[in-house]
Amino acid sequence: MRLDLIIENANVRTLDPHRPRATRLGVLGGTIVGLDEQLDRCTAATRVDAAGGTLLPGFIDAHTHLQFSGQAITAVDVSAAHSVDSALDIIARGSRHLADDEWVEVVGYDQRRLGRHLTAIELDRAGSGRRVWARHISSHAAVVSTAVIEGITDPAARADGDVRVGLLVEGHQELVRAQRLPYSTEEIAALVEYASTAAGRDGVTFCTEAGIGGFLALSSLDLRAYVQLQRERRLPVRLELMPSFDTFHSVHAHPSEGFSRGHDLGPITGLGAGSMIQIGAQKVMLDGGMMVRAARMTDPYVGTQNVGDWQREPAELREAILDGHAAGWQLAVHAIGDAAVDFALDCFAEALDRHPREHRHRIEHGGAIRPDQIPRLAGLGLTVVTQPAFIHDSVHDFSEILGPDRADWLYRGRSLLDAGIRLVGSTDRPLPGTPLTAIQAFVDRINVTGRAYAPQESVTVQEAIEMFTVHGAWVAGLEGVLGRLRPGFYADLCLLDRDPWTVPTEEISGIGVTATAVNGELRWHR
Repeated sequence: MRLDLIIENANVRTLDPHRPRATRLGVLGGTIVGLDEQLDRCTAATRVDAAGGTLLPGFIDAHTHLQFSGQAITAVDVSAAHSVDSALDIIARGSRHLADDEWVEVVGYDQRRLGRHLTAIELDRAGSGRRVWARHISSHAAVVSTAVIEGITDPAARADGDVRVGLLVEGHQELVRAQRLPYSTEEIAALVEYASTAAGRDGVTFCTEAGIGGFLALSSLDLRAYVQLQRERRLPVRLELMPSFDTFHSVHAHPSEGFSRGHDLGPITGLGAGSMIQIGAQKVMLDGGMMVRAARMTDPYVGTQNVGDWQREPAELREAILDGHAAGWQLAVHAIGDAAVDFALDCFAEALDRHPREHRHRIEHGGAIRPDQIPRLAGLGLTVVTQPAFIHDSVHDFSEILGPDRADWLYRGRSLLDAGIRLVGSTDRPLPGTPLTAIQAFVDRINVTGRAYAPQESVTVQEAIEMFTVHGAWVAGLEGVLGRLRPGFYADLCLLDRDPWTVPTEEISGIGVTATAVNGELRWHR
């Protein structure tokens, strides 16, 4: 038999318990057709010598924001700044070439690195009076210039204390979005193509876009951009798209259906499964982000009366979860603070009591999970989609604002696995981190200060890698075709220059990605 591709001289880690290792892998028509001796009588159009590199299933990044990540193409990037003055200097230098009526869009902004938030007056000077929009890396806040504040038409919003100085947290970001958006279809397509290409260089072959069409998107019509990329064969990775719950509207369903919200024509989770684009879970945002002190907690952040924010009225959020479950959607519920996790657990328990069914519902983040919440998560069969790189980059900050009594709740690993809870890995791009940095962080749990954080929550390398492969495929409903290297599975591959199982743990994040493949089409990265 003549195949399209044979990769040989490889350290093949299949993640298939029935055949965990191999040295050769063959591909025909985008599908894996054999390993080792199964290829003995095969020829191939292309033969690749892996030179002893480690071949894995391509990484699945189960929670990303590619539109925001792609804004780095044209935006001013202040991620290298570590002081207010250096950030303002970068913005000033990056905006000099712009016309007076052009927007200055800034990415990589994180007030924690600068010591405080930038102010509207400072942005006025740096942007020479232009409209400046600096989006926080978490997407949960922004700072804007006076020209943007002056464009706010709601007097009550303009009178808000934070807004007056240019700080827009959570829902107040709509005040700048209403002025700048929408982006065009081609603009969004270019951003997604750029960001997904960058993801591929990190070994990713499948990304879940965690919220399209709603307040996490650059246009209410952004689905057109993804379809355009697929039509023009510009997609370097597979994509799963989560419609945001705020894009759903009342529909006239038959009374027996048991739900009242949806999209016209009735799309649902799983539409397009197996192609380059599929519809994923309905995304429901409960609370804000911990980086901007808006994750909803039961007790206040240390030294404050602040317990964080709900994204909408709780009654509206509850109805979205109950109705989405009744309609048959998989649900991806953003819950970072422990109070938000409580709310999600209560809603899922009610939904399953009303309409018992098999499900693959997800808790996005699960940033602060109390010990008493773990049995409830397990009992309801919920999956936690986590971001282990936060352990390295942010948990030292989160620990300080929650205090020592709550620090061990943050980004759990071992305690969830031991309770039988499925953990799925993700990066939450454009936040810092890659699958390999996340894998290392979940294994060694060493934060940016060099301190080991909650080492009792450490997982093994095998477990961490399976979170970005086997379990990522399962939560996307694709466990029969993705996540392992097995005959009949898609040839979505990642070739590394070293073996994560055998290098010292502290070197995992530095492993190089030599190549990736989607449907057996190789892309070389070095």
